[in-house]
Amino acid sequence: MQRIGTQLILSAHDLIGHLSCHHLTALDLQVAEGALAKPVFWDPLLEVLRERGLKHEQGFIDNLKTQGLDATVIDGIDVNDDSVGATMDAMRSGQQIVVQAALRDGRWIGRADVLRRVERSSDLGPWSYEIIDTKLSRETKGGTVLQLSLYAELLHTMQGIAPEFVHVVVPWSNFEPQTFRVSDFAAFFRKVRRATEEATAAGRGDRYPEPTEHCDICRWAEQCDARRRDDDHLCLVANISMCLGTEI
Repeated sequence: MQRIGTQLILSAHDLIGHLSCHHLTALDLQVAEGALAKPVFWDPLLEVLRERGLKHEQGFIDNLKTQGLDATVIDGIDVNDDSVGATMDAMRSGQQIVVQAALRDGRWIGRADVLRRVERSSDLGPWSYEIIDTKLSRETKGGTVLQLSLYAELLHTMQGIAPEFVHVVVPWSNFEPQTFRVSDFAAFFRKVRRATEEATAAGRGDRYPEPTEHCDICRWAEQCDARRRDDDHLCLVANISMCLGTEI
């Protein structure tokens, strides 16, 4: 989440964050508005996982190249006019593989690991693209589905047709993608996207930082825990458990 001029820019990170914890959305919004400083958070385990993720992604790209597929890499990490323009140029020219594709539609942005050309007509010509994402988890989770659903929506705008499928490549799969039909998750995605947009609209109130599973990896965990302790929250009482549900 970031403020660029008068527009609040959102990404898959914000979608997944809101699904995990509504209070997280409020905190990130305050950071974007300059009202709160982002805490410094470093977890060596997360850093190891990030490095393994990059290695897994590169292994998949190398595997595609061994199949004789040419790959165009979009430089940088930002989603801006240059990276989106380079992505559109690669797509219009019919490149077989586009790596780190920059996707954008209005206030929503994303960087897709891989776009792969399929022979299905679009505004680009007698071809279009589908998204392939690399993940370390053996099991595809709801957050990954949301991320790919957002990327599919952004890609729809850029190529004029919605991709029929999205794909996930996990380790120990010999780089064989798991395939998911985009329409199967469209209603779930629209509901979470709408809730996230509403939660980031001006004047929306905060939610209490109830403990969730996301706390284990959240940079705000210490602050939220301190607030619950100051409030003598029931979650701190011994032998009391609570069901961790997700309210959109």
